[in-house]
Amino acid sequence: MNVSLRKINAIIVLKFQTIMSNTSVILTPVLALVFAFAMRHLMPEVDVNEAGIFFSTGAFVLSFGLIFNIAIAGIAMSSSPLAEEKEKNTLRVLMTSSVSGLDYLIGTIIPPLVILTITNLLLIPASGIAYADVPLLSYLVMTTVASFISLLIGYVVGIFSQNQTQSALISMPVTLLFTSVPVIRFLQNDLSYLVDYTYTGVLTNFASTLFAEGQYNWNLFDTSVLGAYLLLSAAIFVLAYKRNGLDR
Repeated sequence: MNVSLRKINAIIVLKFQTIMSNTSVILTPVLALVFAFAMRHLMPEVDVNEAGIFFSTGAFVLSFGLIFNIAIAGIAMSSSPLAEEKEKNTLRVLMTSSVSGLDYLIGTIIPPLVILTITNLLLIPASGIAYADVPLLSYLVMTTVASFISLLIGYVVGIFSQNQTQSALISMPVTLLFTSVPVIRFLQNDLSYLVDYTYTGVLTNFASTLFAEGQYNWNLFDTSVLGAYLLLSAAIFVLAYKRNGLDR
């Protein structure tokens, strides 16, 4: 399938304007930064390691901010604008023009991915952590892959939503499931092993390892979990796209 860079650039500009004009969507990454900054200054400084369980305020704040930004903002940034365009019939007009589905997908996924990546980088100082203490390459790879997974999940939600209200209702249990990961890990030890099998659980482990061991080493388990979620979300998106298309 041929792609047109000119059409993709035009869609990128349009999508940036759509996201920036949607207050409920663009406020979510801002709130992730505000909450991380506030929690860092309100919570006491704690670094404990008892009975094999490590807790650090910095790690908790960073993982909270990442999950808030990636799971909540990521899903909302793809699901809500897609539902809004279907609601206002602007998507049907766009898809009946010379814009292909691939042009549209590439053009619509770049703006939220850029916003999420910039926010993920700003969360490091907002959590009270120096950039020198974070392996930036691993951090960028892990957070970008996780952001991409959230955007794909959001597109699936948007495909099955007819308007923004439906989009919010459908995405609520999904975001609740993935954002409850840090709380489950610390409050329910019996269930904490299940958290490791979620992509947000991998993010939590990554943040904790930075403080507990001073560095993060990629391992087969984390790579497999991220890869499995990426493939599964992509497969579900393709099936949903083939079944419903984007504008139905």
